[in-house]
Amino acid sequence: RGTLTSMGRNKKGNRKSELAMMDLELLSVLAEEKGVSYPKEELERMWKVILLNQFHDILPGSAIHEVYEVTKKEYEELLCEAEVLEKERLKAIANEGDGITVVNTLGFERDDLVRLPDGCKAEALEDQNGMIYPIQHTKNGAVAALKKLPSKGSRVYQKVSLSEDAKKYNWYSIENEAERKTLETPFYTVVFDENGMIARLYDKKNDREVLKPDQKGNRMVMYEDKPMCFDNWDIDMYYTEKGWEVSNLSRFEWTDLGPLCVSIELERTISNSLIRQTITFYADSAVIRFDTYVDWKEHQHLLKVHFPVDLHTDEATFDIQFGNLTRKIHQNTSWDEARFESCGQKWMDMSEGHYGVSLLNDCKYGHSAIDGVMTLTLIKSGIEPNPTADQEEHTFTYALYPHAENWRQAKTVQEAMKLNQPLLSVEGGCVGNESSFVSVDHQNVILETVKMAEDSDGVIIRLYESENARTKAHISFEKEIVSVESCDCIENAKMAVDIKDNGFDIEIKPYEIQTYRVRF
Repeated sequence: RGTLTSMGRNKKGNRKSELAMMDLELLSVLAEEKGVSYPKEELERMWKVILLNQFHDILPGSAIHEVYEVTKKEYEELLCEAEVLEKERLKAIANEGDGITVVNTLGFERDDLVRLPDGCKAEALEDQNGMIYPIQHTKNGAVAALKKLPSKGSRVYQKVSLSEDAKKYNWYSIENEAERKTLETPFYTVVFDENGMIARLYDKKNDREVLKPDQKGNRMVMYEDKPMCFDNWDIDMYYTEKGWEVSNLSRFEWTDLGPLCVSIELERTISNSLIRQTITFYADSAVIRFDTYVDWKEHQHLLKVHFPVDLHTDEATFDIQFGNLTRKIHQNTSWDEARFESCGQKWMDMSEGHYGVSLLNDCKYGHSAIDGVMTLTLIKSGIEPNPTADQEEHTFTYALYPHAENWRQAKTVQEAMKLNQPLLSVEGGCVGNESSFVSVDHQNVILETVKMAEDSDGVIIRLYESENARTKAHISFEKEIVSVESCDCIENAKMAVDIKDNGFDIEIKPYEIQTYRVRF
């Protein structure tokens, strides 16, 4: 159980590297049309570094200290190289022009916030249809909330000024009192207590209290973590017997008040460690984002964050690679009882009949949902075989997403992907230009990988079904295609596929992975 969390920096390096490579593969396919060569050798070398570091005991966090000195350097170098290659390709995709090009690397049409290029001073962006998108200048740069960005594609926006009337906004209100601070947004009434924890979270759209009565959300707890053996490998069941709430609030400040979002900056200490958070609420999204910095100076202690959600369910759903699975969350039997810490990738969800809550993350894997409390394990800091594991600075993001219906209707899969693979932006491009390399007409069919074939003969498209639903779907391309064939996962041809409407039809089984070679 401990291997889901031990050496958080290393796990973050793995997650960020995997996703950077997926983005880079797509951008390299798009940029090749603009005369930038596909970096085949570089990609293969970088993938081999990532795959080598997925060996146990490296990725589980159960190797010796020296291993993580090496992987720290390798991940930093890899991400730096990926960024350089990515910027070259983004520049080629945008080409000449005075617009701002925004690229969506995900395989579905997307509404999302984009961070604009450094130094952007514009007041707003305008698309080819005359839609105006105000820009908010935050501490971390300029951002804009854009709509309907095309699947695996891009759109160019024009920088424009705003009229004085358009600069006015009143989508939130704040009340500051000594014991409680209240925020009203179009989605929520949020009450923070004197320790900065969420004392109340009322979902206005669905007329629901999200949290259990008299319980706190975003409640961080530090637990003593001394397994009987296998320190960095395991978490023993009795860890909950000794814990301390992170309640020593030293700072609470409203920041980034603007037309798109409002943030709260919190600072807390526990023992010798510092925890700093920026909690962000949005004008047009129900996602609540928690950007977190921790300077952790403890050993043999766990840090967990808890959200006691008011839902009637005996199961939770967890994201895994190419799908998800459902686990019981009660403790009726010995094997249920042993499931107090469970693995998950980008999200977990708990839902009842017509309402639910998802917990998203950008680099964590240890979850629990005992007694209806959604919990993410943030830091583990064992001492064997690495005596200084996790005693360092950490940065990570998680997000709470209350929603109507279950995770399928709420598009939790897509929200988690948006958190993990932000929109990309670059100066340049002719206003009005728009492209979508490939798209699919069903939300449960996830277009994940777009890359050059290993033998350089065509482009590989890999997709999977994400909602346990047999589906007939149509894959569409912008460029004219010459041939399509289905492949296995290592790109061996299986059979030719008929072309229809410059794309092809598929039938996909629940959670099936399919791979296709497309020639243009």
